[in-house]
Amino acid sequence: MSTAASATPVIPAKAGPQRPRVALCEPDASLRALLGEWLLRAGYEEVRCEPGESAKGVVLVVADVPAPREHGATCIAALRQRFPRSKVLAISAQFMPGLRGATAAAIALGADAVLAKPFAAQMFSDAVQMLVGS
Repeated sequence: MSTAASATPVIPAKAGPQRPRVALCEPDASLRALLGEWLLRAGYEEVRCEPGESAKGVVLVVADVPAPREHGATCIAALRQRFPRSKVLAISAQFMPGLRGATAAAIALGADAVLAKPFAAQMFSDAVQMLVGS
């Protein structure tokens, strides 16, 4: 009896289209999980914003800025060094409610856009779409 006839040929899996990578710099685990879920649904791949994590292919950085007036610009500048080819969306509960987009606050921080916490899924998705443009 030959075992060659019973062997199933191995066919390599086709790689699907690569999802754009978004780095989440959010310290709150619950919010990070929620944002990650929203990104996944919108067709993006979440990347943790941790030391040692590759910046390769990251098109957007979503960064919590807890104290925009005191350390916001420094925080954004550090992210720009780490992710030089990426857009930056700064999110904070310290921004005025309803604040979003490319405003004077974004310009002052060095971010591409800002979003005030709390925000709805659609508002977040719209901001990501505006910055990534795909």
